[in-house]
Amino acid sequence: MHNTIFAKMIKPSWYWSVLFAFGLVASATSPQPKLAEVTEVIEVPQCSPAVSIASVQGNTGQSPLLDQQVVVMGTVTATWQQTDQLGGFFLQQSTAAATAGLFVQATTPTVATGDVVEVTGVVREHQQLTQLDSVSAIRNCGRADLPKPQLLTLPVAAKSTFEQLEGQYVTLSQQLVVNGTYLLGRHGSFDVASERLYTPTQMVEPGAAAQAYATANELKRLLIDDNQSPSPISVPYPAPALSAENSLRSGDTVTNVIGILSEFNGSYRIQPTSQLNFHNTNPRPLAPTRTADASVLRVATFNVLNYFNGEGAERVFPTERGAKTAADFARQEAKIIAALAALDADIVGLMEIENDGYDEHSSIVRLTEQLRTATGAPWQFVQAADSRFGSDAITNGLIYRSDRVVPLGKSLTITEGPFSNRSRYPLIQRMQPEGTEETLVIAVNHFKSKGSCPREAENPNANQNDGQACWNAARVQSAQLLVDFMQTEPLLAQTPAQILLGDFNAYAREDPITLLDQAGYHNRVEHFEPLGYSYVYDAQAGSLDHLLVSATLHGRVLNQQHWLINADEPPALSYDGYQHNPAWFAPNPYRASDHDPIIADIQF
Repeated sequence: MHNTIFAKMIKPSWYWSVLFAFGLVASATSPQPKLAEVTEVIEVPQCSPAVSIASVQGNTGQSPLLDQQVVVMGTVTATWQQTDQLGGFFLQQSTAAATAGLFVQATTPTVATGDVVEVTGVVREHQQLTQLDSVSAIRNCGRADLPKPQLLTLPVAAKSTFEQLEGQYVTLSQQLVVNGTYLLGRHGSFDVASERLYTPTQMVEPGAAAQAYATANELKRLLIDDNQSPSPISVPYPAPALSAENSLRSGDTVTNVIGILSEFNGSYRIQPTSQLNFHNTNPRPLAPTRTADASVLRVATFNVLNYFNGEGAERVFPTERGAKTAADFARQEAKIIAALAALDADIVGLMEIENDGYDEHSSIVRLTEQLRTATGAPWQFVQAADSRFGSDAITNGLIYRSDRVVPLGKSLTITEGPFSNRSRYPLIQRMQPEGTEETLVIAVNHFKSKGSCPREAENPNANQNDGQACWNAARVQSAQLLVDFMQTEPLLAQTPAQILLGDFNAYAREDPITLLDQAGYHNRVEHFEPLGYSYVYDAQAGSLDHLLVSATLHGRVLNQQHWLINADEPPALSYDGYQHNPAWFAPNPYRASDHDPIIADIQF
């Protein structure tokens, strides 16, 4: 019996290999390499691979045969050869010594699952995945049953477990928890783990404890891909397809995870070969209910993610940040107003609103008017002393219902130290609830973020690798200046009922929050919602946003909670997802921002 060899020539290019194999580095609309057609069909007597796939994989993260041409043979376990897919197929071979798998970068000739093929190609490492490309021949050697999938269970004992199974057919029999959907719209992939993952410094102290926690998290997680190239027209998760009304939320679960274990840049992923089963275990929450007791004041904090309403009376777009067009802004605004209206708060501290003053065309005026129209309530805003509040493009805002609270005197702020060039000016206002003689102070904050790190290692704001990222020193100094001001400024010091709220860009166990707690400002959400969070980054949940109360208010907080409408939702469902797929947008509160609002109901 003779076998058939398909000899072909492929223009080699590691760039296109990455594009087709993973769909993570270039747009699917980018020019594609031209692949030569089969040039000849030759009858040969038998298949005779020169090396085993296990020899190509080796025992370390990099193949010992890198850049060498080899001949291997194996059974096709999965194939995604179309150019809008991975652009290749997976082989697996079992010998007396080892079982191993390998990705083959080749769009032609077409192979089928269960084919036994011999492949001649060059060993490459593309974003840390061992594979064959520059394929010059693919020989059909018959058919075979698929190998039994290897059992993979999370967490693994060591990262080397993933590497040993790279390219192989695997199954995870456990129920996995969705932990992150940041890449769902762009690349059709999402993060899963054996449990809900939390940012280390949300749970433990910075330093050695946080480093150990981070290491443990890495052993619990994987990515699940959609086997398509970038920017897919439709995302198949959850079935039948992602939409504004069919979301995949972090905290949901997935079963029947069977497929090929592959790798991209140190991140291990499953290329599914079977239909995934999704379970809506973290449904979208309704708005927090509140008591009808008029003596209970609801205070909230909300980062509105670059609310920029267009320049001038004509509302010209694009602006420095935020929506790029008037239509995009209308969608963004619809979501933000829906969220603010449903919060049913009396006072709301805002972050990331455009810093364009307080005239009739400004963002704070626009937002207040829209909220007033949507709710029928008499919403007003606190105006800072200057026409622009700080030098940054974004600033802090404070809005309130004038039938529930009355501002007392002018607003105050701090402009020294890191507030002069790093953290945004805090907006501090004394207020009096209606029907009471008592007063309170609200301080709206937005501390320096963790991005754009200093390059000099000796800079105290450089990343100290303790889990707090960079600019921690600036955030600590901001917290100390805030405490000093709240406790020494005469009018504020005479008002013991104080609330510090906002986006502190620090997780619950990080130095700035510890400093504020030690100064007497307490996070009551830890009582009502011990595992509460407002943000998901790198598939790990934590709270960058906080609402802290002074000792006077500690026992008077009747409820405090995050409203989980944003962090658990895919970014694809935000206002700008409409441009890619109109079915991804709805004018509801879900994914109005990337931060979740926090509410506290306080007795006065």
